Amino acid sequence: METLREKLWPIVLEYTRRVTELMQCREWHWVGTDDDGKDVCEILDMDGSYFLTWGDVQMIVDKMDVWVKRYGSAEAVADEVRCWQNRWFDNIDEHPLLELWESRRERFLKTRPFINLEHWLMGCPRERRQPTMYDQRRELTVKMELMKELMAKYRDARTLTNVLDNLGAEMKELEAAIAKHEKEANKQMRESQSKAFRDFEEAINNEANYGKEGF
Repeated sequence: METLREKLWPIVLEYTRRVTELMQCREWHWVGTDDDGKDVCEILDMDGSYFLTWGDVQMIVDKMDVWVKRYGSAEAVADEVRCWQNRWFDNIDEHPLLELWESRRERFLKTRPFINLEHWLMGCPRERRQPTMYDQRRELTVKMELMKELMAKYRDARTLTNVLDNLGAEMKELEAAIAKHEKEANKQMRESQSKAFRDFEEAINNEANYGKEGF
């Protein structure tokens, strides 16, 4: 007897086909699954660039007539989905200093939730929220903590220019070390590829000679 999951997978595949055609993606994958219908499908990865939940996928497909009527074409709907996700990623990188000093959970709890895709497509207002006094306090806290760390490392008698010079020198030294490491890694990779090719060529030649000798 066919299980409910076995009945669901063809439906998931059809939804996947429609939304990936809409987004014109070359490759897709349900994250954390083998794409065989045996796992729970939660996040659809399209070309490693765009990610939709199963709920988002259903919402796009089920209401496609509504979205096309609103935006004029399927291509325009796809552009809106891209804009929605790009806006989300832009918001993540909005406060790099905060990311250094606060855990992701703390940031999530303190940051205004991004607009969900359905409300975005429905035309939800997209103005950026203006910083509040609480936001300013968070940012000042981060800057103060950063300065404390720099003062402890470089001594509080130094000027900010001295500290910047020291950081630049450390960065230059680190960049040189990284370049050396990458050069050695590339050399090893080329040597490994060359050896693999020689082994393959030798195996082909041995097989050819084996045939000629009539064994």
